[in-house]
Amino acid sequence: MRILSIISYPFLPATTGGEICTAALLNELSKKHSVTAFTVEPYKQGYEHQTGNTEIIYAMPFKPSRYFNPSIVSKLKKIIKQKNADWLLFEQPWMGWIIWFLRLTTKTKIAIRSHNIEYLRFKSMGKWFWQILYIYEKITYKSAHVVFFLSEADRQKAIYEFDLNPKKTLLTPYGVTYSKQPILNSSETIKNFKQQIGIKDDEIFILFFSTLSYLPNYNAVKYISEEIYPRLINKGLIFKIIICGKGLPELVANSLKDKENIAYHGFVENLDLYIDAANLVLNPILSGGGIKTKAIDTLVRNQRIISTHNGAIGIDASTCGNNLIITSNNDWDAFCNAIIQYANQPKQIPQKFYETYSWENIVQNLSKKLEDNRS
Repeated sequence: MRILSIISYPFLPATTGGEICTAALLNELSKKHSVTAFTVEPYKQGYEHQTGNTEIIYAMPFKPSRYFNPSIVSKLKKIIKQKNADWLLFEQPWMGWIIWFLRLTTKTKIAIRSHNIEYLRFKSMGKWFWQILYIYEKITYKSAHVVFFLSEADRQKAIYEFDLNPKKTLLTPYGVTYSKQPILNSSETIKNFKQQIGIKDDEIFILFFSTLSYLPNYNAVKYISEEIYPRLINKGLIFKIIICGKGLPELVANSLKDKENIAYHGFVENLDLYIDAANLVLNPILSGGGIKTKAIDTLVRNQRIISTHNGAIGIDASTCGNNLIITSNNDWDAFCNAIIQYANQPKQIPQKFYETYSWENIVQNLSKKLEDNRS
């Protein structure tokens, strides 16, 4: 098939969970189909290799006006004709009004890949405009021939809330590049690394990582500092919490400086080494929507994650064995008890996890759904 992907945000180089997901999907799709991406200017040039055989056209200005710029419609129509596109695949529903124009003026099929149920995400963050967004999102999804969702919970919610035909939807989760457990860093490498970053032999190494400029994620840092940290201190646990990720607001970062057992390392290049070296990873998320990619990135490396209920939404717990431990939202006593209980327990992620979340299987199912809806 000939697929034209419309991506209204910079995603190269792919460093955050959403960006990595977009690039990885294009990479896998381009192994089987002719794929072109129509997008905005990248953060940096020279990272197109992350999208495999995808042809990338940087023809959308990275300005707020791109969401209501009529010239984009004519550009897309020209490319649709040049590429003889079978499908337009929109990342996220934000360009919904363009979808209506293209449906009226072209015969190309329309698909949307939802990253979140957006109105619920903004409602959870207390934004006043969530009801307007609900109407816009409903109209947009109903205008598509197929809608893909990152979690089964989102898919079922959208079917109910937006009155979608279930046969026109599909679960396409955040994927992993592995079809089986990857080779992890050696014990010797981990030992040297822990010495390098100041983790003592008798300390439990607890990790939290995320894109920290996003409100739900830097709120999680506050929960770690204000709720989890004092409880672990009071319980006498010998531990060190390391927080990784770019964009942590200065006010939050400064609040960590007086806590001896917490260190903020900012953006790190070797995140896999941090994950492999940790005793466990935290995911104390209470707001925001969609699947939490940090959880998938943790589980794929046979690491254990302690999560709130909200942090685990969208993950198929039946594929995770005892590597995913879920506690109720705001029950910080239970959360800390789980840290203590599972810090040194053996870990084994089932093969079913890789069968569910490998990009190869995800794209195989996506391709079949597109093929079945071409006529």
